[in-house]
Amino acid sequence: MKSHNLFLSFCCALLVFGCANTARVSTDPAKNKFKVSKSVQIPNETVLSIYIAKSELESEFYSNGLHKPGKALREGVAAAFSPYFSDVSFLDVSSDKPIGLLLDIKPDWQFEYGQIIASFDYKLFDTTGKVINQGKVSNKAGLNYSQTDAAFFNSTYKAMQQLVVRVLNKHLPTAEKYPATLAMQDVNTNLLIDEEKPRSSGTAFLINKTGHLLTAEHVIRDCLVTKIKFADQVYDAKIANTSQLLDLALLATDIESSDYLAIRAAGDLELGEKVVSVSYPLKGLLASSPNLTLGNVTSKKALQGSLGLFQFSAPIQPGSSGGAIVSESGEAIGVVTSTLNVAELIKEGIVPQNINFALNGQYVSRFLDRNQIAYATQASEISSTSVNEATLASTAQVACYQ
Repeated sequence: MKSHNLFLSFCCALLVFGCANTARVSTDPAKNKFKVSKSVQIPNETVLSIYIAKSELESEFYSNGLHKPGKALREGVAAAFSPYFSDVSFLDVSSDKPIGLLLDIKPDWQFEYGQIIASFDYKLFDTTGKVINQGKVSNKAGLNYSQTDAAFFNSTYKAMQQLVVRVLNKHLPTAEKYPATLAMQDVNTNLLIDEEKPRSSGTAFLINKTGHLLTAEHVIRDCLVTKIKFADQVYDAKIANTSQLLDLALLATDIESSDYLAIRAAGDLELGEKVVSVSYPLKGLLASSPNLTLGNVTSKKALQGSLGLFQFSAPIQPGSSGGAIVSESGEAIGVVTSTLNVAELIKEGIVPQNINFALNGQYVSRFLDRNQIAYATQASEISSTSVNEATLASTAQVACYQ
């Protein structure tokens, strides 16, 4: 669920259809209209884990106050399942807790005639990774502007009541039939993602022969699975080290390539020096191939209070974050982090052009030194044409999945 899309749909529903008078429904399991077979033990001792993307569980937006559909979603799922399973929890891939069944739930919210319609695609896995049940459940609830979280909770809770009974009646689970033999940290997370729909995408570049790449930390934040597209092949990536302060992340992969970029560790910048930016912007809107743009270093500093950033003029787009800013001599002098919010500045009567920011190479080298990662600090003597080719050959696309 994308927060901005949810917000727009929510506002349209309220403006067009008004409000219903609704509060949270009773969570008494005795009132569940879907009945559990008498042959099923309740509470069931099968250890169940539920996966819902973190972005869904933390979703919130402002519209005359703070609304938290993610919190209502989490609470609705927990309220529906906890009376039926004695041990049910949300998946934590850093935990060694053993589980017997894994339920993957993907929410979708729609708004119609003053109501929230909640639809949930689901897959149920056993400990071997086999899908033993899949389908969809849905329900709806009246939308009250002053109690929006109740509508998200109610539609979730009622749909989950149907799902929990469906799982119990179809599989008649027991702790012996589905023993808890799979640690959460050993779950094959690739089973839980839709590779056609990354949550976000960005750019990365190789810094050595051993498959290490740099990108912006915000590109891979909260990723369940991170993949790299390089030289028309897709690789799994492990997040090796990160720094939110620097907005920098190191990825480890199995990529073997002699093409990589040296880092200008000294961090010396010259105003006006020419630079090249290579990135994969706007995934899904443009062809999945790198864009090369030219520009200059326009300032050695960025916004007040920022750490280690400089300004450059090479045009960038969403998806460019994490790409290298490369000098005429072929060194990465920085890593793309952000750009000015043009839409907000236009509201103030300001129309900025190509004011973009990158992390200075000296901070990049300190980050790599601290994490004991090998990298080159001086590029070979090559022509500007070869610099472009070498930069293109060292650049990869990052896809973040939840």
